[in-house]
Amino acid sequence: MADIFLSYASEDRGRAGRLAGALESCGWSVWWDRRIVAGQAFDEAIEGELEAAKSVVVLWSRHSIASEWVKNEAAAAAERGVLVPAQIEPVKLPLEFRRRQTADLAGWDGDLDHDGFRTLCAGVAAKAGGGRGLSPGQAKVPEDARPRPKAAWAWAAVAALASALGAAVYWGLTPAEKKPSEAEQAPAIETKAYPSGVEAKVAAELAGLAAGVYRGDVVSDARGGSRSDVTVTIARVTHRKVRITSDYPRLGAVEIELDRAGQTLQAAGSSALFLLELGKNPPQLHYNPDGEVAYIGQRKSR
Repeated sequence: MADIFLSYASEDRGRAGRLAGALESCGWSVWWDRRIVAGQAFDEAIEGELEAAKSVVVLWSRHSIASEWVKNEAAAAAERGVLVPAQIEPVKLPLEFRRRQTADLAGWDGDLDHDGFRTLCAGVAAKAGGGRGLSPGQAKVPEDARPRPKAAWAWAAVAALASALGAAVYWGLTPAEKKPSEAEQAPAIETKAYPSGVEAKVAAELAGLAAGVYRGDVVSDARGGSRSDVTVTIARVTHRKVRITSDYPRLGAVEIELDRAGQTLQAAGSSALFLLELGKNPPQLHYNPDGEVAYIGQRKSR
């Protein structure tokens, strides 16, 4: 029996996979149709998991509101009282589901502190119980989840500060120290034009920001239980690509391209979940390479 049955339209598979990984990193078991075993009858497998799941997360989008499969799964979940709906696009919901509180994941980029994701987690916790990976702040709905206006100058100041701090951390600089040598700079420079300065080199060198040794726990495994004291090593391949290995065989060895969203590094164009929260001290890694093994760890060394 899974904690969460994830219902979505096939066109939204990529976003469903990212969400499944994030929920697993919070300690819940998630079933979605990628896990149907070869030889199983498709409809029988889905029906069995749908009826057994402690909660059913339905992802509403322009595709899913037109899907009879998704609407039927949502109706079955509502009848059992385990429906936890979320919008991944701003759409008009089917009539019978409009009066239900729905988590807003439109534009969600994988941030575990996003208000919409926290609201979704609160809904799942109410049906399936709390996840082991949830922080106290994520275990409840924020008192005021409405967007708060932020002045443009404030965002600019935060971005500038983050960029400056990131540069200082990466290059190991203090105001009294010298700039990095040409040999140190070379791997971080791309051939395309960037603004001058250390900030541009740091923006290009995403792999350098991620590289290091992380220690933490496998919080869920589709073929087994959890496991403590697991090491994950991230090594630079190119300025945006890293190779990830682990002493836990089920995590395997994977190479992924990186993107940056604020203070979070994430996988680009990959079904793997990779979320590295640079804003935490030490940085915290949420990693799920194949939708089956969820890992949470902290960087211990570079």
